[in-house]
Amino acid sequence: VVSTQSTGSSSTMEHSSSQQIMIFSVISSILISVFFSFVYWLKSSETVKQTEEKEEKPAAKIQPKETVPCPKPAAPKKPAKRPAPTSHPLYTNMLRGHTDAILDMDLDQSGKLLATVSLDRTARIWFIKDMEKGKDIKYTRIPLECTGNSISISPDGKAVAVLLPGNNAVEIYRLGKKAGDEASCILTISNVKGDLKDIAISPTGRFIMISTIGTLVYIYTLKGELLHTIDTAQMSNGQVSITPCNDLIAASGFTPEVHMWAVQFTKSVTNPQFLQVREAMDLSGHNSGVYSFSFSGDCRRAVTVSKDGTWRVYNTDVSWHLNEDPKLISSGTVAEDGVASVAMSPDGRVVAIATSTNINLYNSETTELMDTLESIHSDIITKIAFSDTGKYLYSCAQDKSIRVWRNRAGMICDVIQWEESLKTATNASHRERLRQQISDNRALLEELENK
Repeated sequence: VVSTQSTGSSSTMEHSSSQQIMIFSVISSILISVFFSFVYWLKSSETVKQTEEKEEKPAAKIQPKETVPCPKPAAPKKPAKRPAPTSHPLYTNMLRGHTDAILDMDLDQSGKLLATVSLDRTARIWFIKDMEKGKDIKYTRIPLECTGNSISISPDGKAVAVLLPGNNAVEIYRLGKKAGDEASCILTISNVKGDLKDIAISPTGRFIMISTIGTLVYIYTLKGELLHTIDTAQMSNGQVSITPCNDLIAASGFTPEVHMWAVQFTKSVTNPQFLQVREAMDLSGHNSGVYSFSFSGDCRRAVTVSKDGTWRVYNTDVSWHLNEDPKLISSGTVAEDGVASVAMSPDGRVVAIATSTNINLYNSETTELMDTLESIHSDIITKIAFSDTGKYLYSCAQDKSIRVWRNRAGMICDVIQWEESLKTATNASHRERLRQQISDNRALLEELENK
């Protein structure tokens, strides 16, 4: 009994003791929680108080930093001033209107119209007949669907053909009678095989010549009828042109000569019919491809300029139908390297060669350098051409302008020829007329010299 009671009382004691431990643990946890909560409350109160004090304090004024003036940069060195084209003694006029580089130009046979085509997707027909009257040069603007790179005007000045490489087509427009009249497209030739390169309208108005970048040249009527196809066998075509007084056509290319053919028609005045295309002659003698070529107004002379750095003048007044070859008259050296454009005056006595932004004028027989037009454009010259009388030289360039120059070299050649004629003239009135012409030209040359 005693042992049982002892065991029961010890177990009761153990149970009581565990309850006390549990109560103590709970109370301790509560006290600890209360303590930490009180500490957190105190810290929070201090933070709020400090924040309020900071907000109550006025913000300190920030003193602006003293500004130190920046040193002025050194003035850039100005490039050397180029002479203005208008200051050149041979400068006559400037035609403006295009808004991008001018790629090609052509004059009609009457000397009244000048046609140009540009990267600005327009062609313009300039009424240059008023130039000598001191009037502003007016023009007709022809908007194009895409950029044209070649242009040719009909001999009567009533139509113009524009080559559009983007469309691989040639468009022919009928022109109005005066500047500003709307030009209407009357024909589109778009069935041409091969990428197009260049065009030219014959002086008789019977046909148009269209070349490709390859070796093909097509002959079409101005109504769009294909007459003939020529394979030039030159690896790649360059310039094409038609002589100003007959239907001899010419093409340059990769090979060192200019090939010429005769486009022949029946002799009917009212309704000439196409007969054939026949080989005529070659302008040969260069060692490399021909950049450019040109003919005199009477078709008796031709000039070529080549990649080999030379230019050559030929007598083309030969019996080509009897297989007679053109005769070499003279040969000269191009003053500068690079792509060159050439033009021959209508009388065949002056050769103009353009390279870069310069033009040199030579005596076609002696090859003497007679004039230099240096830096006359601010960008590369793309084409040059003489007026119908030879009095003026036109130049167009990538600087968006067409500029007009007096042909002083031609005036000097005139004086030389008149002085030679005076030596043999027997008629008194003829001699007096020659003396007057010599006197007038010398006075004008002196005036140009003193400009």
